[in-house]
Amino acid sequence: MYQLEDFETARELIEYLSPLNRDRWPRGEYVFRGQPCASYSLTPSAYRSKGFLTSTAMLGRFGAVKGGGQVYFEVMVLSAFLEACDGAGIQVPGDSMELRSILESPDNYTRMPTNWPPRTAFPVLATAQHHGVPTCLLDWTRRSYVAAYFAASGILRSEPKNSHLAIWALRVFGHKEWENIAFVEMPGGTSANLAAQEGVFTVSSIKAGGRESFEHLPLEREQDVYKRQADGFPSLVKLTLPVEEAGNLLQFCIDLGVKGSVLFPGYEGAAREVNDYAYASQTRYRE
Repeated sequence: MYQLEDFETARELIEYLSPLNRDRWPRGEYVFRGQPCASYSLTPSAYRSKGFLTSTAMLGRFGAVKGGGQVYFEVMVLSAFLEACDGAGIQVPGDSMELRSILESPDNYTRMPTNWPPRTAFPVLATAQHHGVPTCLLDWTRRSYVAAYFAASGILRSEPKNSHLAIWALRVFGHKEWENIAFVEMPGGTSANLAAQEGVFTVSSIKAGGRESFEHLPLEREQDVYKRQADGFPSLVKLTLPVEEAGNLLQFCIDLGVKGSVLFPGYEGAAREVNDYAYASQTRYRE
């Protein structure tokens, strides 16, 4: 089971996350993920059941989604993304004739969903993921304060279902021993956003045959994650903070140079920074 740490103030949390504390966060051994709602599980966007662009919404009329149907849905979405990029004249890192052939004839993967996705698809999946397309990748960052930023900034862009935000810390030391999870690192040139955020990914395999019902196991329930917990460092840590402190946390991140214009190079990031500043100014408390 993961380790749970609850914090009352943003300052306590930001100090706990300090990358200077090597006794807690050995260099290169942990990755981080921020979520605006503490009740959210560690589930990739393509595996979620609620929303318009989900396998349940698009294929559910045929009954429970099978393993093969889940692969078909992900192939359909990725193909649509590439087609849209073609129409806009945008080159996607990692795009290739080999990948296009797989997407056109994915029968090998719909019959054997456990083999999806092929590694050749990772760069395109990473680009799609970082631009809001649902994929089987789960975003992480090597920088703890970047995760804190996304948790706090996410409050501005969502309606949390409970009273706390969360930051997860996953130990990836020894990840090559994982059987059902892949740890994926992409070259910085894959995406400007990816490079700026020092983004990495995890991919959980589909544990269902082509005709078997698809049910995803959230990462926090994957036994692979806890294989190396015996050496004194927790494998997975969940840090929570009351949403009332989100403004303070966001302001601390901004003060530390972790802000929209840095994490999202371009006009999108500049606009995001303006909104973040307004939110932090209106919701933070004086200390």
